Amino acid sequence: MLKLTWIEFFLRNIPEIFILIWGIHVLSRKSFNILQYVLSSIVISILSFFVRWLPIYFGVHMILNIILTISIMIIIGIPIMKSIYSTLIMFLVLCLSESLNLIILNLLNIDLRLLEPVKKCVLEIPSLIITSVFIIIMHHLFSKKDQLVIVDS
Repeated sequence: MLKLTWIEFFLRNIPEIFILIWGIHVLSRKSFNILQYVLSSIVISILSFFVRWLPIYFGVHMILNIILTISIMIIIGIPIMKSIYSTLIMFLVLCLSESLNLIILNLLNIDLRLLEPVKKCVLEIPSLIITSVFIIIMHHLFSKKDQLVIVDS
């Protein structure tokens, strides 16, 4: 089990899911209703919190979270194929940014397992920043591509 504390839920899980859903919308090129965005993010945060409390093997919780995220994205109107590839890409980006952050923390000899939840959440912020930068770059590239298509037409 990968139990989260309530502090980690509010300081890490909720911001991470907001960034994840934003990235899915950018990659699927779908504008979002702010109310849908907030509600879907909160629902996925709560579901992922409880999925992590299930007595399952490491990694299975991630597969369940991916399936839940894809399902909710389909419910809010993103086509199934866009929902699948956008969700998978965002989970990959999130995993890569967390790995990069962990490598940096290991180089600095910082062990997250021994830290209290608030310090742990603060040290995990760079991975969210890396993910956000990726989303901003993708949004910029997509808007440039759309402008080129409009000019060429």
